[in-house]
Amino acid sequence: MSTPTTPGIRRQRIRRRVKVIVATFLVLLLLAGAAVWKFGPRYGVYLVPPSPAAYADAALGIMDGGYYATGESWRTARAQAVADTRDAKSYAETIPALRRAVVVAGGHHSKVMDSGKGLDEAMPQRPLPTLRSAGGITTVVVPEQAVSDKAFKQTYADTLANGIASSRTATTCGWIVDLRHNHGGDMGPMLAGLSALLPDGNLVGFKDRSGTVVWETLEGGTVSQGGQVSMAVADAAKLSQPIAVLQGPDNGSSGEATVLAFRGLGHARSFGAPTAGYSSANQVRSLYDGTQILITTAVDVDRTGKTWNGGPVPPEQSADVDTAHKTAATWLNTQCHR
Repeated sequence: MSTPTTPGIRRQRIRRRVKVIVATFLVLLLLAGAAVWKFGPRYGVYLVPPSPAAYADAALGIMDGGYYATGESWRTARAQAVADTRDAKSYAETIPALRRAVVVAGGHHSKVMDSGKGLDEAMPQRPLPTLRSAGGITTVVVPEQAVSDKAFKQTYADTLANGIASSRTATTCGWIVDLRHNHGGDMGPMLAGLSALLPDGNLVGFKDRSGTVVWETLEGGTVSQGGQVSMAVADAAKLSQPIAVLQGPDNGSSGEATVLAFRGLGHARSFGAPTAGYSSANQVRSLYDGTQILITTAVDVDRTGKTWNGGPVPPEQSADVDTAHKTAATWLNTQCHR
């Protein structure tokens, strides 16, 4: 037979429960704070402004993920960077040491921006693709796309895709994709905009230091990387005419990856000179004050499986860079009039 619970006993039980809940909440709060304190700087999250030394440590933690951040050379460079930043009085004073370290961790494609600066400020221009048709050949000029503004990225991709769609009737012979002055940036808008000229499937891959390859893929007008959508344009019927790709020493980074997206296609050929030699993939990470680090984490792989190891991509047919357009047009005419 149960004993009736008095109001006093009920109040004691409620107080005990409240104390347990509050204590549990405080423990979870402390654990969360400790986690943010330890791991937050890796992702740009801070409870309080870091000291210059802690700021440098956060930067070095990012560099630990670099493609070349293994072995004795990185351990030595990292230790030197730690030693060189312990007495820094400001974030800016750590930058020279961090710049020396990032080249060891990520190679020549990696860099630390000026103090407080990001990639958008370093590359303020916003060129859009242009197209022109003559003699049955349409030339598609694909410039760099290095701004982070999502609306502009979409405008870039749509300008490219819509321009190709509008040029279908005039393009009775073939296409010239001009990447000679494309310094890189975000390849998603470039590849999505060019999607009517590319087959669905794997376009270009990125191999990390463990050997894992993540592919940039195309399905219709949608470009994805590792299953995550990078950029999408309206789906359009694929074009089958021959394609000439123009490249040269001013063509780098994602511009080189876009060159490789056409490598291995039977109806495409590249003309010009070797590219700049940045055929690798960077991650862009921000430090506490907005300074951005570009750290190379993978190297490019083309659809044939060839790994480019961050070096120059040679053309399939050498040509003077300034007159490569004429050479490419001559080749296209031989293809479409066979």
